[in-house]
Parts: sequence; C-alpha cells; structure tokens
Amino acid sequence: MRRPVPLLVALLVALVVDLGVSSCVSLPAQGPVRARTVEENGGGETLVDYTPAGPRADSGPLPLVDSFLTAMTATPLNTYVAREFLTEQSGKTWVPEQGTVAYGSQELVARPHGGVMVRLRDVVELDSQGTWRGDPTSGRGHDYDLHLVRQGGRWRISHPPNRLIIPRAHFDTQYAQYLLYFVDRSAQVMVPEPVYVPRGQQTSTLLLSALLKGPEPANASVERTFFPRGTSLDGISVPVSRGGTAEVPLSDQVLDASNGQLKGLSAQIAWTLGQVPGVQRLSVTVGGTPIDLPGPRSSVGVGDFSEFDPSLAYASTALFGVRDRRVVTLGSQESRVSGPYGALPLAPRSIAVDPLGQRIAGVSSDGTKVLVSDRDGVPGRAARLSDTVTVHPGGTDLLRPAYDLYGQLWLMDRTRSGARLSVVRGATARALRVPGLSDRQVSGFVLSRDGTRLVAEERRGGHDGLWVARVSRDAKGRVLSVGHARRLVVEGAPDRILDIAWRTPATLAVLVAPSAGTTQVLLAKVDGSSTSSQLSSESALFRGRAVRLVTSPSRGTPLLVSTASGRLFTLSGSGHWTVSSIRPGLQAPTFVG
Repeated sequence: MRRPVPLLVALLVALVVDLGVSSCVSLPAQGPVRARTVEENGGGETLVDYTPAGPRADSGPLPLVDSFLTAMTATPLNTYVAREFLTEQSGKTWVPEQGTVAYGSQELVARPHGGVMVRLRDVVELDSQGTWRGDPTSGRGHDYDLHLVRQGGRWRISHPPNRLIIPRAHFDTQYAQYLLYFVDRSAQVMVPEPVYVPRGQQTSTLLLSALLKGPEPANASVERTFFPRGTSLDGISVPVSRGGTAEVPLSDQVLDASNGQLKGLSAQIAWTLGQVPGVQRLSVTVGGTPIDLPGPRSSVGVGDFSEFDPSLAYASTALFGVRDRRVVTLGSQESRVSGPYGALPLAPRSIAVDPLGQRIAGVSSDGTKVLVSDRDGVPGRAARLSDTVTVHPGGTDLLRPAYDLYGQLWLMDRTRSGARLSVVRGATARALRVPGLSDRQVSGFVLSRDGTRLVAEERRGGHDGLWVARVSRDAKGRVLSVGHARRLVVEGAPDRILDIAWRTPATLAVLVAPSAGTTQVLLAKVDGSSTSSQLSSESALFRGRAVRLVTSPSRGTPLLVSTASGRLFTLSGSGHWTVSSIRPGLQAPTFVG
C-alpha cells in the first residue's frame, strides 16, 4: 500500500540583506502593539537545529501570535509546533505550502475581541515551488487580520493565511538558491529554473518535491518533464547514504515510463540533486526496490548525463573576432577562417557564430543587412561573395545577432518605433513581436544557450534596464512565440549598463559603469532575486572604459572585457584584470551562440 506523502512546506528564498539598521522599538510583554525588526529574529552563521516552544497556557493574543511567527522558523523546516497555535480545525486545514512571505519588519496590533493585526513590511514572496516573485505589493507590505478564539480556555488562531511567514534574517542564514532541471520541448537540453530551499539534510527532499510538481503552467510551451503524470515521492524523504548515493523513492507511476522517459527523468534527477553537496550517485526505487536505470543499472552517477548540459557540452569554445576587416578565430594561435568572412574584406561590425562554430552571421558596417556563410566556404576553390546569403536586407540599425542550439539566427533591429525581432530559419526570416519589449529602445540582447530565455537591455532617459522573456517552441525547436517581457531587477546596479552576457545557464554577467573612467562586472540571477550585496563578481574595478563583455556559460570559459581600441583584459583568479595575450586591435570578439 502506498504511503501518503505529507505536505512539505513551501520552498523559501535566500536573501543577502543588509540588516545593520537597528530599531528602537521595544517588544513589551503586554500592551496593544508589538513591533520588531528582523535583526532581532536573525539566525546564526551556521545551520543549527532549532525547535521553538509551543504555546504557553496563559498566553494572551499578542504573545501567542508572536510565538506563532517564531514557530515558523523551526530548523530543520517543519510546521508541527506552529500548528499547536491554531484551533483544532485550522490545524488540519492550514496549507502554508501555497507560498512564502519573507518580511523585513513586523508589527502586531491588538484588535477587538482578541484579534491581532500582523503588519509586515519590506516583503518578498515565493510561490509554492520556491520560485521568486519579488514584492507583489509594490512596497505596501501585507496586513493580516488574525481571528483568535478560546478553545479549552486558551487562545488559538483561527484561519491563518495559507503562507509560511519568515523573517528575512532567517532566509539569509538558512536558505540558498538551487536549480530545478526540466527539459526543452525537443528533449535535447536541460532548462534550469531557480528556486530557493533550505540548506542541510532537507535539501534533496525539497528539491525532488518541487521537481515532481513539473513546469509552471505558463511554461508549458517552453519546457517539459519526463516524469509520468501523477508521479510523487513514495516516502517522507530522499535519504543520502554516507557513500553519497541518494535514494529516490517514487510512486509506481514511474514503472510505466518508457526507456526514453526513464533516461530523461534520471537526467532531471541527476542534474537537480547533483547540486547538493555530498550527492554523487542516485538510485530510484519503487516500493523499496531499485529499478533499472539507463544501462541497465541500479544506480547512476550525477555526472552521467552531460549530453543534456544547458550550456551545450558540444559547443565550440573558440573565440572569434574581426581583424583587418576579416573574421579570425583564436585557439592555440590566431588564424583567419577560410570562408568568405576570412578571405574577403566584408568588415562586419558584429558577428555571431553557431554553437558548432561552422556558420557565421555578420552585420554590415552600416547596420542595414546581415550576411550568412559557412565558416570554411566551398572546398576546392577561392571564396566568393556569392557564397554568402543575405537574410535581412532592409534593416535600420541591427544589433549583434545570436544563434540558438537549433541553428536559427536571432536578429534585433533598432527602428524609430522600437525594437523589431526576427528569427531566421534556413534563409527565411520571420518577424516576432515581444509584448512589453518590441516598442522599447533596445541596445543589446542575448539568448540563453538552452534557447528558452531572451534578455534585452534597454536604454531610456539615462536609466538603463534589463528585460527577460521566455521562448515557446515546438518539438522540433521551431519558435512559436516569445512571451511577455518582464523587468529584470538588478538591485543596486548603476544606471548605465554597457553590455550583458551569459556567465552560467541561470546567471548574467552585466558590464556597468559605476563612475566616469571605470567599469565593473556584476553577476545577476536571471530570476531577479539578486540583492546589491550578491551582485559582485569578486572582480576589482576596471580602471578604464570597457565597452564589451566577452564570456559564455561553457565551463572554463574566461571572463574578458574589451576596450574600444580592441584591447582585451581577462579576469584572473585573484579577481584582478590583466592584459590578455591576444594581440590588440581585435574587434567584435565573441564566443559561439
């Protein structure tokens, strides 16, 4: 008989927040109002088990509610004690898994007939899966009017909000960001989705619980899951042995999975649990019995599915650029490509190279057209201009293009009426409207290696900003549409954004100008959850004016910046900028994608 799965509390967010501002508000034992800052609730530097006290027999409404909020900071995460503060009926029906509210300050105000108003300010929220939702109140905060009743002569809370309510300091010390890995619609590559879960022994269990919920409904045309419908955890945890093997107990729906599905869901588990320290292998069980995984084997290593790497393990790691009006590639030494772009002085102002390093697209010097050719041209004869194909002849001011993993070319044209996006498949360009972005003055864009996220930088009135939109595709990777763009908050970043690039599959490197004569590289989470203290890439200020950021999400790719004169500087392991060994004068440097 299948064991029921108990409700798991909502996944929370780890925020690195400046909590140095103290409060002079006291916390009296009696009286109509209680207030505190999260600094008073702050946890320690390390993970320490904490079991809060239950309700006192003589607790009045204010102390009871205060202790109820404290009970939600239990470590490891659980709500057993918190439910003791509720009426018998509410204890059974309370569903804090529906979402999480993290607050910076709280105030408790006594209401008539034993009620208590809980005022929370400086709030951020997560959904039931742990996905960052920011502050949906636009700074207003939340006011929860709690109703208390006497039950057995003692005050108890009736119908509390279906949320886990946690102080930010608790997040800061107890939670971290991880990635759930789903699969793109063509089942070729993993798609990372950031979530927040507690660090510690619960991490594997909470990550698997979130993964089994599947993609958000809004992303149904962006990504998919290989788990059969209805698959759940067939137990209360995902234990990890001393040898590093995570046992994943699944319900018997997984027995209906085909070999292809089994490989896919194993890859999803491996990529997701592979982030947890100490997890090296995984074993999937049903009813306590291991099932054969791809091979067939009873266990697999978390690194056994590199073919699904969201940064594309097969992608070329060569650096390309333009020198003397021709395209060159830099490996152990610099050399011109052998096709039209290397043989003819086409002088592209920007280029894109497909992931395999075999196709080159270049924007003409006047920004009005894009020419595409094979990197190596036609074997056996000299390259000709006729070996190129003009795929966008009527542009206005075309930005640096990008290739996706399917070989499709993405183009963004800056027109007087705003940005115009098109995707070229074969030699045919198709216009795509991006709600929320198409009418803006876009100054650059990047496409994630997995092909599911488009990030654009907007220049408007001296206040630059970033926007992100999701890409919907069919099972063959053809673009169906691009969703509504939303603002990507980079808290604490300067107003001037010079360039952007993908540093990891879920992190952007952002080149900014904090002051005249200096530039800096920041790292921003793609879900917009970065705080100002999290943005640092641990790099020193660049004493000069860099204009270009050159990097990629491929493992081992260096982080470089380029000046207008074509001199490149690389970020050393110590966080300092050093002159690259690449000969000065290289223009439009880029990695593939």
